[in-house]
Amino acid sequence: MLKKILSITTIFLSLCLVTVDAATPKYSADKAVLAYAELYAFGNTENIEATGMPKETSDQVKENVDKYSMLPFYNYPLNKENFAKVKTNLAEKIHEGIKISTRLKVDDPENPVVEVTANHINQNKIDELKSNNANFVTLDIMKHISTPVELATDGKFQNVALSSLLGIIAELPFTESTTLEVTCKLIEYEGNGYWMPQDLKALSGFVTPVFELKETDPELIDSMLIQIFGSAAPTEESAKTEENSTEE
Repeated sequence: MLKKILSITTIFLSLCLVTVDAATPKYSADKAVLAYAELYAFGNTENIEATGMPKETSDQVKENVDKYSMLPFYNYPLNKENFAKVKTNLAEKIHEGIKISTRLKVDDPENPVVEVTANHINQNKIDELKSNNANFVTLDIMKHISTPVELATDGKFQNVALSSLLGIIAELPFTESTTLEVTCKLIEYEGNGYWMPQDLKALSGFVTPVFELKETDPELIDSMLIQIFGSAAPTEESAKTEENSTEE
């Protein structure tokens, strides 16, 4: 998904003529880098004009950023309504918790350097939050004995999953801020000059709010399933065999 986000920007780049004779940029390098950073982190920015991107390109980036940010939650089959609630709460929390700023560090006429400062989601703290919530063990066990379609219509699963996931989002932990130096290059698009990060991959990797909701320890799940069923989770084949023997 992250590659898709970058590929869209690369397509935009292919429409631009990189040249030292490009028109003088209307926006400063630090404002342009801030716009790119916010776009990759949040899927939107009030400074989109500083990138020179046409609206259809920035809209495509936003769509993919939205999908990418929800990856940790795809393991829990939510119905449409609950998925929308999680998505809305996550977007609000990320906007509230991630702080991005830029400053011009090297004022060079061809390759200015911008220092980006941002904090990040703390994966270690998320692991702690999840391990301290016993509901996730129940959810992970249910995922092993039911199909995604069944879980999407299972009221108990939906209620527990929604409350647990919203709880993680409400307590989403963040790290202290760190910095990244971004060297820019001058591009020309439709007769106008714009500053663009030379290494879009590095900037995107620095600001994109990535985290995981790691699966409960498989050995713990197996032991719980043995307690429930007297053995590991029944396979589809064993379930059919048991059904046939019952009919006989």
